[in-house]
Amino acid sequence: MDISTNISPIKWNDDNNEIVWLDNSRIPSEEVYNSTKSIERLITAIKTLEIRGAPILGEAGAYGTAMIVNNSQNSKEDIIKNLSNFGNLLATARPTAVNLSWGVAQIKDMVENSLQEGLSPSEVKNLAITNAKRIQKENINSTIQIGKHGKKFIKDGDVLVTVCNAGTLACDGIGTATAPMRTAFAEGINFEVLVTYTAPLYQGARLTAWELHKDGIPIHVITDNMAGHLMREKKATSIFAGADRILCNTTNPDEVGTVYNKIGTFNLALIAKQLSTNSNEVKLHVAAPISTIDKVSKVSDVKIEERNPKEVEYLFNGTKITPDGVSVFNPAFDRTPPELVSSIITEKGVAEFPYTNSLTKLLD
Repeated sequence: MDISTNISPIKWNDDNNEIVWLDNSRIPSEEVYNSTKSIERLITAIKTLEIRGAPILGEAGAYGTAMIVNNSQNSKEDIIKNLSNFGNLLATARPTAVNLSWGVAQIKDMVENSLQEGLSPSEVKNLAITNAKRIQKENINSTIQIGKHGKKFIKDGDVLVTVCNAGTLACDGIGTATAPMRTAFAEGINFEVLVTYTAPLYQGARLTAWELHKDGIPIHVITDNMAGHLMREKKATSIFAGADRILCNTTNPDEVGTVYNKIGTFNLALIAKQLSTNSNEVKLHVAAPISTIDKVSKVSDVKIEERNPKEVEYLFNGTKITPDGVSVFNPAFDRTPPELVSSIITEKGVAEFPYTNSLTKLLD
């Protein structure tokens, strides 16, 4: 069963010692690959959403940290100095998705430990690239497992809803939210998907629709404010969403299973609750790798990224749609409480509400 998407969202070019990525900001109009050896350019790409999606940000964090190491002089002191200076800048390029800082930490810790153990700078540089590639390979494999674990939630005739883009472009492999869909579709299960625009940057309409249409999966793009009406009229069965951070700090048990994802996820969760009846529950399934689970933070610790108002003020073609002088809010993410999340699908299995025990078991 082949469910490969044939999309390479990010990779390391050994010939030039540079990072190469598919520019998400230009899809579907153009499929353009950018590349850099500069950590500053990589950070700009992350901030401007050329590179986006929590698991891909983990890979970018790992590759970016490996690039910092390889750009350093062949001295332990220069590597440590650059890791401290540039690594922190990279880790904080976007604040809400935990995978970015996780990816940075994976390589940073490995490099520092290797230098302390006496490995030479040249050996450490090679090891950093090798480990970044390993993280990407493991991440791709995790999407396959998420698909296998999550396909049981999709039946013939289902009408699914998804938000933003938690596919290959955001997560590598076969995606996270899209992994159960792709796996089920490859096994001959027939369903359709309502893909929400996900304003203001239309990551559902531009990116998820582009991916799933390539796969031949039946989709309908809808605007965000159509969701309630169409979910009711078309009898939607479930929502599949990704995640940028999932809380699992057991000192705050009521917060375990809290999901931070693209703005609009909370709205869909509320609609699902409203439409659920004793005989027909509309479920929200959140799919994410273990690296997205945050065992440290509390709700009060998590910063919701507030992006440039221009993303709301202007359409994609540059047309201004808001009056001059009018204030704009532009949060990139929202928070969905655990009681509205039916399941959390990871590469290690499925946790179901309540999450205090089920999610921590997956981590153990």
